Amino acid sequence: MQKPFLKLLVLFFGVLIQSLDCKAQNDVAKKADSLFNARKYEEAAKIYEIIFLDNGVNKENISLKLAYINENLGDFPKAIYYLNNYYNLNPKDEVFEKMNKMALENKFSGFERSDLNFALVLYQQYYIYILYSVIFIGVFILIILFRKKIHNIDILKRHLILVALYIVFLVVFINLPKTYQSAIINKKSFFRSFPSSGSPIVGSIDKGNKINIFGQEDIWLKVLWNRKIVYINKNDTWLLNS
Repeated sequence: MQKPFLKLLVLFFGVLIQSLDCKAQNDVAKKADSLFNARKYEEAAKIYEIIFLDNGVNKENISLKLAYINENLGDFPKAIYYLNNYYNLNPKDEVFEKMNKMALENKFSGFERSDLNFALVLYQQYYIYILYSVIFIGVFILIILFRKKIHNIDILKRHLILVALYIVFLVVFINLPKTYQSAIINKKSFFRSFPSSGSPIVGSIDKGNKINIFGQEDIWLKVLWNRKIVYINKNDTWLLNS
């Protein structure tokens, strides 16, 4: 009798604590909104930035407000960081145009509509739909192979090779979100040949520019720069939400 009672007690306190946390978050958000409406932007920004770290909040709304605040305060690297976060959550052309205009005015690179950036944005937007389509194709292939096996029809070698390639593609596609990410540089930083502070410097990048990340080793982010794989310190970047 004691174990079910203890489980119910733990569940009760868990729900109670969660509801108290939600109420506290709402109270803090209301305070930030009040400061924002009073145009006390610096004070509002400090609270919004704390709230932004919580994955359970409406990041779309907070990102847009922080982008607006930092643009008004003249902190364009931060403004474009939060605007890019908003764009990732709400990928509309007018948001991209605003972001691109800000990047051009401040000479930030990495925001243009390149083939790579376009492909990555599409990937982020339609990842789940593409994944379902790929899985559906895989199920269809398995049904065909199963039917051939039942009817004792020989499976050609090239068909088995295609199945193996499909499996490799599926594994890569599923794991790609863990390796691909984008970031905004938060201070002048240096690219290095290898993931080490003792590695030779092969280039530099200024605050506000955007980079695409394709992996990580300890604190070092793997970046494609000038068609070469280089490394940059994670602490020199603001990682964007994907």
